[in-house]
Amino acid sequence: MRGTLIVRALVALGAFVVTLGLTQATPVQLAFWDFNDNDAIVDGGVNGGTLSLIGGVTNPTGTFAGSPLDSGSPNRGFQTTNYPAQGTGNLTAGIVFNTPTTGYMNIVVLFDVRWSNTASKYLRFQYTYDGTTWLNGPQLVAPGGDTWWSSQNISNPKGDVRFFISFYGDTNADNNPNFAFRILAEFAPGENNYHGARDGNAAGYRTTGTLRYDLVEVRGEVVPEPAGLLALAVGLVGLAARRRRLK
Repeated sequence: MRGTLIVRALVALGAFVVTLGLTQATPVQLAFWDFNDNDAIVDGGVNGGTLSLIGGVTNPTGTFAGSPLDSGSPNRGFQTTNYPAQGTGNLTAGIVFNTPTTGYMNIVVLFDVRWSNTASKYLRFQYTYDGTTWLNGPQLVAPGGDTWWSSQNISNPKGDVRFFISFYGDTNADNNPNFAFRILAEFAPGENNYHGARDGNAAGYRTTGTLRYDLVEVRGEVVPEPAGLLALAVGLVGLAARRRRLK
């Protein structure tokens, strides 16, 4: 009788742990920029973050139309320009987001970007675990000139039409105070020059081309507490014992 009660208690605990796990798996917004206040200061998220420009890129003063995904008013995006001269500075110029993931795991990054006609057709998403060494992520290719990525209406796995970069299961990105990512202008594949977003060739590129960003967001799931992991282990033992008893 006593053994039966113990098994039932462990099974109940296992069910509780499963519920707890589902709660912890709910995505949390770690950092968010909508730029509607017309500055580079982070607008939301439990961890926050910072934004900077590198390689001579600048943010001209003024108000710029935001992403079509943003229904807020005013609706603004972050404009960047002054990119490298043709044939120079490959993967050196762009925008950087420092977004610590402390306390969170299974990180995802989302953002919308607009290419002007003469911006670099090719961009490169890079990320770092230590704040120093940058690793190549996916290449981003303009859908056309004067076009937001979201205008393609291509949904990512979460049903969002923003760029979606997943670090799910990447333990190096989890719980990391040095995590950051950046988006840089890149030469066309196999060439030593940039291509313009509108005409897709080198002649269409200009240093005055612009890239505009909006709705930049980092999400993560809460890292389980050690006590929760212990409870999970006990619950699994209980489930295993119940299975053996039913055989």
